[in-house]
Amino acid sequence: MRLTEQTEQEPSPRGAITLLHQGCWQHLPIGTIERLAVGGRPTECAAGYTVYSEADAEALAVITRGLVRVYMHASDGRQVTVRYVRPGGLLGVPALVGGPAPVFVQAVTAVSAFFFDVARVKRAARDDSAIAWAFAEEAVHRLYDVLEELAGNAFATVRQRVARHLLDLAAARPAAAGRVTALVSQQDLANSVGSVREVVARVLAELRAEGLVLTSPGRVEILDPVRLSRQLWSRTRDESHRQDGRGQRE
Repeated sequence: MRLTEQTEQEPSPRGAITLLHQGCWQHLPIGTIERLAVGGRPTECAAGYTVYSEADAEALAVITRGLVRVYMHASDGRQVTVRYVRPGGLLGVPALVGGPAPVFVQAVTAVSAFFFDVARVKRAARDDSAIAWAFAEEAVHRLYDVLEELAGNAFATVRQRVARHLLDLAAARPAAAGRVTALVSQQDLANSVGSVREVVARVLAELRAEGLVLTSPGRVEILDPVRLSRQLWSRTRDESHRQDGRGQRE
C-alpha cells in the first residue's frame, strides 16, 4: 500500500485496538488484537490524497479518524465509488487472501489510520482459527457492501442519492484549507440524482438544518462528511425507515 502525502508517527495502537474490540473484532480477545497490532504503525494522511492504488501490495489498516472512499475507475477517467469507510472500519482484508485489489482508496477528509504488519497478521491467521474466522466474516461483509451499493442505485431515496453524489463530487476535487466541497448547482444536482430542483432544494435545506452542509450558489460545503456518509442507503437503514414511516420515496 502506497501512502501519499502522509506522516508516520511513533506506534500508539491503543485507539485502533479499542475501536476494533468494540466493533468488527469484538469476538476476538483483546490480547489477540494487541498481538496483531505489534509492528504496526499509525499514519496521518491529508484530505484528497491517494492512500492505495490498484498496483500496490496488499495491506491491512483500520481507520481511526476521518473518512475514506474505495473506488474503481475506467480507462476514460470515470469513477465509481464502491464503499465509504468510517472510523472503526477495516481496509484490505480480502486482499490478504486474494492479493492486491483492483481499487483505489482516497482520503475524503484528513485521515488517521493504523496499518498492521501484514506478514505478522498472515502468520497469525494461519495459526489461529479465531483470527481466520474474523477475517472470513469481514470478507463476507465486504461482499454484502457491494450488493448494497448495487441495490442502493435502485432503492435509495432522493436524500440518500443527494448525499452520495455530494460526497462523490467533493472527493473528486482537492480539499481547500481542510474544507470538503462539492461544486454543483441545485439543477445539476437534481439532474444527476434523477429528481427535480425543488425536491433537491428541500433536501439541501434539511441537511443545512441538521448541520451537515453549508450551501451557496454553485457550491455545497460538507461540514461533517462522516455523518453525511451515514445517510447513504443500506438495507438495515431502509428497513428501519419503513417501520417508522420515514422511508417514502420522492
